[in-house]
Formats: sequence, structure tokens, C-alpha cells
Amino acid sequence: MQDKPIGLYQGIALYIAAVLGSGVLFVSGVTASMAGPASIISWLVVILISFPLAYTFASLARKYPDAGGTATFVRISFGYHLGNIVGWFYFVTAVVGQTIVSLTGAFYVSQAFGFSHFETTLIAIFILVIAGVSNYYGLTVSGKVALILSACLLVLLLLTVLVSLPHIDWDNFSPFLPSGWFSVGSAITIIFWSFFGWEAICSLANNFKRPEKDIAKSTVISAIIIGVLFLALSLVTIGTATYGSIESNLSPIGVMMEETVGIGAKIVTAILALIICTGTVNAFVASLAQLGYSLSRDGAFPKYFSRLDTSTQIPRRVVLLVISFAIAGVLITEFLSMTFNDILFIPTSLGILVYIFSMAAGLKLLKKYKIEWWASLVSFILCLLVVPFFQLYIFVPLIVVTIYVVYMKVIKRLFAQKGVLSSHVEPK
Repeated sequence: MQDKPIGLYQGIALYIAAVLGSGVLFVSGVTASMAGPASIISWLVVILISFPLAYTFASLARKYPDAGGTATFVRISFGYHLGNIVGWFYFVTAVVGQTIVSLTGAFYVSQAFGFSHFETTLIAIFILVIAGVSNYYGLTVSGKVALILSACLLVLLLLTVLVSLPHIDWDNFSPFLPSGWFSVGSAITIIFWSFFGWEAICSLANNFKRPEKDIAKSTVISAIIIGVLFLALSLVTIGTATYGSIESNLSPIGVMMEETVGIGAKIVTAILALIICTGTVNAFVASLAQLGYSLSRDGAFPKYFSRLDTSTQIPRRVVLLVISFAIAGVLITEFLSMTFNDILFIPTSLGILVYIFSMAAGLKLLKKYKIEWWASLVSFILCLLVVPFFQLYIFVPLIVVTIYVVYMKVIKRLFAQKGVLSSHVEPK
């Protein structure tokens, strides 16, 4: 019998690795620009939401361990199609997310070395191509390397907070609410990008040595660590007034390191950001390739994407789809001069619905467990309360649902006989 590799400390490390991503490199600057000092309230709200949310995901993973994760929970609770739709939401969220991750790494490098917009675009595309080529040939980032990259990000965060604390000016916290209370809600929707990842460990539930004890415990401990880190970063971003310009909004850590330690620190930070973002894209492309393959296998994606390479067992066509989609996102973003604020609402509006449906599944699947059920209910209500702040962007999920319905009811049936699309028949 194969030993299960994940204990308590490994679980904590994996959760931190899953949640800490490229978002932490820029979100504190963007939210401070949106809501001013009051953005710290937005961070507090999301941190508080993350506890019952993460605990519910841990409970679902413990009770219903499956590689399908959130889509499986929803499918068990509400049927085939809703499970597929959640899978589509997650797929689009993560693919668009790679556009943001690659642009983040590229922007840090460009600001450190004075590159142009065109060169920034090329660097972002380079990050995506590297991740695409490595995944195409099966050279994915190992778990140990991913944890090392996350440790680098953790150290960078801690260092930034520590060197910036003496430079805080408390006058920068006044006026506290310059843009009104609605801006605090809007900032919450952006911050959710930094907290996506609690659901990612669900697929690893079977690999925990003591899932009954360690999944929930590692979730709570990592939520505390991540919450403290994010809150501290928000505090120093506001306290040092590192927001309000394009550079400080999109690379606040680089700016703070330059102003406190020196230009050399900004260059080192940029190189670290490039490596971290490349590793993040690489890992997500590997995950998306498997998700796309499973959706295709189950009839929710075209049959064309269900083919595995005979030598590597990699769904190469899905890898090419993901990279092409992300590169198109980079080009469109640059061509339309869109900001991260504009792009972020796309994956976060989809991601929040993934959480809402997952928490609804928790209410149904965990009704025999009192604490877990209440955690599901609290998370469900709190996530619902965030939805109005997305405003018109809430139409993004409706567009994805429409495309899914058209595919399942029209396109799939038209081409099933030709063998172009999957002829899988969904369960009744």
C-alpha cells in the first residue's frame, strides 16, 4: 500500500502555496487605489469570510474525496449540468487568470528595467509560451519546486512588510473613506482574486495521512497565516501611500522595496516576481489541462480535447487551447489599454459563483454535521452579499452559461454524428 505523503505541515504548506499567488504582488495597491485606507476593511471582510469558506471546502474534501473537486460536489448535489457549468466557470476563471499572472510578472520586470509597453507584452507572452512548451512535453513544475516558489513569495512578503513598517505615516490613513462605502464592497470583489485556492486542495484529499484531523486543522492554521500576511501588506501599502499611480498599483511590492532598500532590491524583486509568476502559470496550465481533459471525457467539452499523447499521457490539445486563450487575453488587454481592475472582474465574478454553488452543495451534503453545515450557511450568505458589488460584470457568468447551453443543446448535437464532438450522453 502506497504511503500517503501529506501530513499536517505539508498540508499547511500546500494551502499557503495554493492561495498565495501572483495576486498578492499587486492587489493591495489596486484595492487601496479603489477605496483608499478603507480598503483595509475590505481585506478584513474577505479574511473573515475565508475561515468558514475554507473550512467548508476542507469538510467537503474530507467527506467526498474526489479529483473533480468543486465540480464533483455540485454534480452530486444538483446534477450533471450544474456540475459541468461550475467546471466551465472554473476553467474560464483559471485561463483568464493566467493572462493576469503573466502580465503581473511582465509588469514587475518592465518597471525595474524601464521596458516599453510592447516589451511588457512580449515578456507576458514569453511567460505563457514557456509554461505551454514545458506542459506540452510533460515538464511540469514538481510539488517541491512549487513549494519552493511559494516559500520565496512568502519570504518576499515578510521582508517587504518588515522593511516598510518603519516608514508608515499614520497621516496617510486620513481621510479614511475617500470614495464612499460602495468602493469598499468593490474592493472586496477584487480581493477575492487573492483568496482563490481554498478549493484547490480538495482534489488532494485522498493523499492526506490523517484526513479526518489534518485537512481541517491545516486549513484553519493556513487561513490565519495568510490572513495576517495580507492584512500586514495592506497596512504597509496604505501607510507608505504606495498606490495611486500605475506603477504603485501594479507593482507595490517592487516600489516599496525600492524606496526602503534601494533600486537593487527592486530588480531582485522583479526577477523573483518573474520566476514566481512563471511557476504559477506552469502549475495552473498543468491543472487546467487535466480539467479540460476531464470535461471533454465527460461530454462537457468537445471530444477533440479528450485525446492524450501516447508517450506522455498529456492532453496536448488542451494545453494549446489554454495558452492560446491566455495569449489572446494579453494581446486584447494591451490593445484595448485595459487595466487589471477591468480584467479581474472576469475571473472573480465567475469564481464567486463557483464558491456560492459549492457552499450550496455543502448545505446539502453536510446537513448531518452541525458545525460544517453552519460553516456552509455562513459562507453561502456572505458570498451572496458580495454579488451586487460586481454590478454589470455579473453578466460574465451568464455569458458562459449561454455558451454552455448553446454547445450542449445545439453544436454538440449537430456534430456528434460526425465524431467531431463528444457523443457522450448526459445522465438524466
